[in-house]
Amino acid sequence: MIEFVPTICPYCGAGCGILLVVKDGTVVGARPWPEHPISQGKLCIKGWNAHEFIYHEDRLKKPLIREGDSFKEVSWRQAIRSVAERLGEIRDKNGPDSLAFLSSAKCTNEENYLLQKFARAIIGTNNIDHCARLCHASTVAGLGEAFGSGAMTNSIPDIEEAGGIFIIGSDTMSQHPLVARRIMIAKEKGAKIILADPRRVQISRFADLHLMHKPGSDVALINGMMKYILDHELEDETFISEKTEDFEKLKEALEGLSLGEIEKITGVSKGEIERAALLYAEAKASCIIYAMGITQHTTGTDNVLSAANLAMLTGNIGRPGTGVNPL
Repeated sequence: MIEFVPTICPYCGAGCGILLVVKDGTVVGARPWPEHPISQGKLCIKGWNAHEFIYHEDRLKKPLIREGDSFKEVSWRQAIRSVAERLGEIRDKNGPDSLAFLSSAKCTNEENYLLQKFARAIIGTNNIDHCARLCHASTVAGLGEAFGSGAMTNSIPDIEEAGGIFIIGSDTMSQHPLVARRIMIAKEKGAKIILADPRRVQISRFADLHLMHKPGSDVALINGMMKYILDHELEDETFISEKTEDFEKLKEALEGLSLGEIEKITGVSKGEIERAALLYAEAKASCIIYAMGITQHTTGTDNVLSAANLAMLTGNIGRPGTGVNPL
């Protein structure tokens, strides 16, 4: 008997839907989930092979408990009882905040929710962390300060409605292939792709403009784009006056800059910076897509804030095909 069990791909953050193919109680394959809103019946090579680790020879299949310098196999019942007893002992002796819990992006939303609920409601501690908190700590701080929430401002399907797509710090085709598919759909509709990356990455083959700026010059590059937009009155004055704060501070900070200085800092020519600014500002709707190329950085929060400022300066927030979207 064959059945199909719906779940979420455990790899990148796109959250694609997969159907595990189960034959007589054994997972034998993975296939696309046709009705899933993100993947829409499509998968990348990682999703098609997401089940293979289940039967990998290196996978641990039984719990191990340390005895001296080695481990011994125990039953699941014994392992669960042992963990529960030790957690209870530590909490009772040292208090709930003596314990901490670490989750993973490889877990589903439901699994992560259950772990934080266990930490808070059962143990009584807020010491719950997650690998994405480190990867996107800059996003949480930067977008949180700019918009009040450290998450994507738009949905993944919204990307298809963009007329301009500014990608920075993301090799989207390698890292998030099903998101890259949305970018390519937008391109087929006429969207212009601006890529800012010091490397020649896969998606650079499809970019209308590739800005190969020096590593660490992300803020300067975006400042250069904003400087050109302001100098040529391409900003969205209505959006700025109605939806933003402290615009005059941004304007003052950019006034003393010249594109000649930006060119020296970034290694990107003045003409390319001008073209990038025009492609982004003049599109009917432009979105920004970024990943850990700008967040895992000494100036990560400033990088994210600069991206948010660029979006707000041009009114590219709050509409389909716009926004600041971390992956």
